[in-house]
Order: sequence, then C-alpha cells, then structure tokens
Amino acid sequence: MSSGRPPAGGPEDSLTPLGAWATVNPIFVIRPDWRRAGAPRRWPAGLGLLFVTGLIGSVFAYQISTFAVRSGFENTLETTLSEYSLAGQFVLIALFAPLLEEAIYRLAVSAPLRLSALGAAGVLGALSFVGGGVSTAVAAAVFASIAVAACVLWAQARAAGGEATRSLGTDASPPQTWRALVERWWADSPQWPVWCSIAAFGLVHLNNFEVQWSVAAIVSVPLVVSPQLWLGLMFTIARVRYGWWAGVGLHATHNLAVWGFDTALNGGVLA
Repeated sequence: MSSGRPPAGGPEDSLTPLGAWATVNPIFVIRPDWRRAGAPRRWPAGLGLLFVTGLIGSVFAYQISTFAVRSGFENTLETTLSEYSLAGQFVLIALFAPLLEEAIYRLAVSAPLRLSALGAAGVLGALSFVGGGVSTAVAAAVFASIAVAACVLWAQARAAGGEATRSLGTDASPPQTWRALVERWWADSPQWPVWCSIAAFGLVHLNNFEVQWSVAAIVSVPLVVSPQLWLGLMFTIARVRYGWWAGVGLHATHNLAVWGFDTALNGGVLA
C-alpha cells in the first residue's frame, strides 16, 4: 500500500556532476513523479537550468504560436497591459500573476495530497473566473467542484475518524475513507495531476486572445498556447522538485525577464 509520500532523498542522480540537469530534465513530462530534489546546494543550479531551458523553449514555441494565431486569434494582452503604468505592469506581471497562477495551478501539485491546498486552489480558481462568458463560467464551475470535492473528502474523513475512535476495543475494522482512496491514487498516479496542471495553465492563457472559433482555430489551440504549455512544464518541475515558492520565484523571474527586455527594447510587452 502506498504511503502517499514521495521517496526520500530526491532523484538518485542529484549528487552526480550532471545532477542538476538530471533532476530538471523536461522528459519529466513523459513519466512524472513526486520526488523532491536532494542536495539543496544544487538547487540554484537546477532552477537556473529551468529558467534558461524555459526561456529558450518559449522563444521557439512563440515562433510557432505566431503562425498558429492566424487561424482566428487576435492577441489582446498588449492592449490590456497598456492601460497600466509601468509600475502597475510590474506589479501585475512580476508579483500578482505568478502568485495567483501558481496558487491556482500548482499549489496542490505535490505529494502527499493536501486537501487544504486543493481546496484553496479550487476557491481561488473559481473566484478568478467569476463573470464573463460561457467558457469562463465553465472554468469557474470546474474549480468550484474541486473546492467542494476537497471539503467533502475532508468532512468524510473527519466523520470516519470519529467512527474509528468509537470502534476502538471492538473487532470492527476501521472504516475506509474516500480521502484515503484519493490520496493513494494521487500518490501512485502523479501523471494526472501534473498533466492537468500544465494543460490548465496553458489553456487559461487563451484569455489573452479574442478568438473567431472554427475547426482550424480549435485544432490550433495547443500551438497558440505552446509557450505557456512549455513554461507550465518548467514551473511544475520547479514546484515538484524544489517546492511551491521555487515555482513562484521561477515564474516571476521569467515574467520579469521577458517584460523587462521587451519594455526596454520596444516599449511594450511581447504580444
């Protein structure tokens, strides 16, 4: 039976000369796991590699995205950001967005499963999508369902705990809880939380576009948000290997680097 905890000591190769790369290799997306990185002294190297890999990969993905948007997507991000001062853009891009997005999409992405983190992510996600059209209403409903499910699992586990206490000293077996089943599945199937987190993070960036929906537009969606999907993978690796604050820091550093470079060069944010 799974304990629900990630293996101790982190990835086995974290102490080798190429340990940092072995720890953060993007091949993680094929077979995700919950292992934490070992050797804290190598964490800066791993995060640095994630930053460089994320930046280079997102530049290539951005080139693909610029072709895909011709299928019916109009980027509105620059117009939206132009309504803010430079100070306002800095706060939004380097502080607010990384904290909120990492809380919604990656706060719960670790093992063992923490229902408080899952519930908080669900509540924040639902609130962030309140208002708007049908698609945002669907997203809000999905996140609200996650929050409700976390509450139900917690309440059922509490009730089962009371029943188990009353059964002490008897031959009755302690009740099996939904929480235990979900925690076991979560621990043994990291691919689903990881893949869903990356996909949701990529798809939410469709909010940066006005879309004329067609078959071609639907097929192009993964290409249009390919930079965010790639970066979502980088941020998820940071979150799993080094912790939530590492993911926030990497996210903020990437946003700040892109925004700062484009602002200095073009006086605007990359479209």
